[in-house]
Amino acid sequence: LQAGLETATGSAENAQMAFSAIQDFAATTPYDLAQATKAFTQLVNLGLTPSEQALRAYGNTASSMGKSLDQMVEAVADAATGEFERLKEFGIKASKQGDEVKFTFRGTTETVKNNSEAIESYLIKLGENNFAGAMEKRMKTLDGAISNLGDTWDSVFFNIGQAGATNLMIEGIQDVTSVLSELNSMISS
Repeated sequence: LQAGLETATGSAENAQMAFSAIQDFAATTPYDLAQATKAFTQLVNLGLTPSEQALRAYGNTASSMGKSLDQMVEAVADAATGEFERLKEFGIKASKQGDEVKFTFRGTTETVKNNSEAIESYLIKLGENNFAGAMEKRMKTLDGAISNLGDTWDSVFFNIGQAGATNLMIEGIQDVTSVLSELNSMISS
């Protein structure tokens, strides 16, 4: 995950800062560390806003619709380039009219400029105003509890790696693999 972040952010230092923020985000949302990291990386790589505000807005929208975070990020990315088909999965209709886009959600239509910044701003605002608290509600479900368990488990391995025990774990796993390989050879012969 950190290697992907380093590529997306351009440096190890930026990747570490982003990873820390993503860990905090994942710990308080129904999205695990891998999903949150993937969403952040997608936003960066697609030239969109990789902010906590954007992730929370998109996460709330996705949670309220029973969708994954990356599905919402992909819908936003498409919309930012003028492709609105995926937004329909979230109940958002859009139509281009010259240099403007009309978005309709729950019978309310709003017109914005036809550029990625305005489109992204509308979708963030929609998530904040219409779906606020959706992730929090989902965190109180079994799905949310399982997500938190996974995040905590991932943190254990991350901390083990940070403490320098990764090489010992790799050697142990390689030893077990070797023993199982020998066992397979003996059984098959």
